Parts: sequence; structure tokens; C-alpha cells
Amino acid sequence: MKCRWLMIGVVAISLHAHPQCYVQGYGDLVAHANETTLTLKNGASFPYKTAAPKTTWDDKINSADLEMQLSQTYDAGGIETPPEYLFDPGRLRYQPFFQALYGKDKKEIEKNLVTISWPTLKSSIKLPVNNVGGVDKKLYLIGQEISKLPKADRLWAEGATTYAYRVIKDTDRLSMHSFGIAIDLAPTTTQYWKDEASSETAHIGYKNTMPLSIVRIFEKHGFIWGGRWYHYDTMHFEYRPELFAPGCTSKK
Repeated sequence: MKCRWLMIGVVAISLHAHPQCYVQGYGDLVAHANETTLTLKNGASFPYKTAAPKTTWDDKINSADLEMQLSQTYDAGGIETPPEYLFDPGRLRYQPFFQALYGKDKKEIEKNLVTISWPTLKSSIKLPVNNVGGVDKKLYLIGQEISKLPKADRLWAEGATTYAYRVIKDTDRLSMHSFGIAIDLAPTTTQYWKDEASSETAHIGYKNTMPLSIVRIFEKHGFIWGGRWYHYDTMHFEYRPELFAPGCTSKK
């Protein structure tokens, strides 16, 4: 599918993103969405657009709303190519939305955590994962599929970690690991952009060793990969089904 783009400030905005991507992505949780309001089936409601300034990149990363969350089209199944400057599909997040879905604070989130078995080369480990929307079941299936890959690829699924209630390094924003919907793999041998630069607007070089065989299994089940970000985090995967909904994804 070809996508049209509009350049606004420092970020490319997809003209195909649509509020219905939330309904399509979270069908069991989102009741309806339009260009004004998104409402969950539990009654919680959010503005689709907020009044917070979104002129600079720092504005966008720190004050994203539901519209901004869809503003960059995720390249599901794409080849490994260095992302363009400040192209971070899925990294712009509206935190209240995820708190309403998975738990507003540590106590509520931990009530929704269950344990899954994650296969390793020698046996398996237990990982805490959020069960809202069946995230736990999806991650379990991902582990089973990865276990069938050749050993050279499976090595990159070792050292897995999931839930940790914390903020993202050098920010006040909650990590997606705080909600129990993210997993890191091979943390000692993968790549993270802050090892090269600390400024969000710095020009950095792309690095990655995570096999696309693993990436595509995650993407099949609604998890995005941090290796498709300009601010690469190649160990990182998080459950973001709205970015795989029709009209909100790009396949090359």
C-alpha cells in the first residue's frame, strides 16, 4: 500500500491514519473513536486531540495525544533499512490511554499480571505479562514460534525481560514495560540509541543485530519493534495493535 505524507515541522505525518485504527486494533476494549473523542468499553473517554503544543520534536515526544500516536506509519514486515531522521512509529504515546487499558498505577497493573512460560535454549523461564486484551496469550504464542527457529536466530531471544514499573531513561514518561506489554530480548548484545547520543534531535547512525525472523513473528501478533525507530532500541518489542490496523500500517 502506498502512503501519502505531509511534512509538518520535523516529523512526517501519515495522511492515512484514522481514529478507527483504535477500534480495529483494540476491538474488545475500545467502543468507538472519531476525530473528537475515543471511548473505551469501560466508559473511560479521552480527547482525540489535546491542546498541548506539538511544534518541536520535544513537544511531540513529551505531549503526544491519540492523533499523534498514529502520526507515523509503522512498516510492518518491512526490510531492515535505517529509519529516516526522527521517524519513530509507535514511540509517540499518549500515556493516559495505556493507563486506562492496563492499569492506572503500579498496584492496578500488577493485578492484571499473569505468568507465561518463555522458551530458552536450555529450558524455559517465567515472565510476568498483562492479561488485558489477551497480551499474555499473544506473547506466549510468539515464544512458541520463536522456539522453532534455527538456533542461530533463537540466540537473540535469550535474556528476556518483561514487566518493570519504571520511567524511560532521562524522562518522566512511563516505560511500556510498566504496563506489562513489552519485552526486551538479548539486552547485552543488542543496540540502544542512547549509547551513541543523549539528545533526542541528535543525528545518529543506525545499528542492529536482531534477526528479522524474530521481528516478523512479533509483528504478526501485533507487537512493534524498536528497531524500526530512528531512536533505535533493537532489543525492544511492545504490543501496539492500533499500528497494524488497516490504514495505519505500511508494507513494503
